[in-house]
Order: sequence, then structure tokens, then C-alpha cells
Amino acid sequence: MDMMKLLLRGKIAIANYLFYSVIVALVDTGIVWVLVRFSTVNLVAANTIGVVTGFLLHYLLASKSVFNTEYGVGGFIIYLATFIFGLLFANWLIFMSYHSIFYAYAVDLRILLSKGVSVAVPFFAMYCLRKYLFRMLNRKGW
Repeated sequence: MDMMKLLLRGKIAIANYLFYSVIVALVDTGIVWVLVRFSTVNLVAANTIGVVTGFLLHYLLASKSVFNTEYGVGGFIIYLATFIFGLLFANWLIFMSYHSIFYAYAVDLRILLSKGVSVAVPFFAMYCLRKYLFRMLNRKGW
């Protein structure tokens, strides 16, 4: 029975993480879309603004409910460090996919497809990395 609870808890945690990530991705994508299409902000700067906003929102939503940790210095450092890695990775992905992979598509479609790549790929990497680091944090009481 304990094994069943553990398996179910793991599925609920990733489902919550996915739900929060979808909310954040919608907010993030909306910000990028508006800034690129209706202002003079370039793609990478707009992506950075969207991702920073998403980082703060995701931290507030997921820290306690997904990773079972309190808001604190250790947890914030983990989120910040993984965020910086994820931001660099996402910016590289959006740049490469926009200028290389989806180059032949119309601008609107290029933005959306490139943003999709820069959201989907880092999603799993960030979840696994954060899960591991928060597990260490909760064990050691950093």
C-alpha cells in the first residue's frame, strides 16, 4: 500500500508540475508574442522577459506543492540556479530553431514553433534536475 501511495504521489507531482508549467508557458508565450509583434523588443530579450516572469510565477506555484519544500534561501537558490541554466538553454533553443530549423516558415509560425521548442525540451530537464536537488535539500536541511 505504501508503494502505491509513493507511485501515485509521484504521478500527482509531475501532473501538478505540468499544470503549473502550462499556465506559466501561456503567460510566457503571451508576453513574448506581444513584445515581438507589437514593440521593438528583439526575440531573445522578449524571451528573457517572458521566462523571468514565468520563473517567479512557477517558483511560487511549485515549490511547496510539487517539491514539498518551504520557501526559503536554499529552495530559492535551487530554483534560481536551475532557472539560469534553463534560461540559457531555452534562449539557445529559441534562437537556433527560429533562425535555422523553422527559417522557411512565416514569422508568426516561426515564433510559435520556436517558442514551443524552447518550452518543451527544457521542461523535462528542469523537472528532473529540480526534483533531484530538492530531494537533496530536504534530506540535508540546507
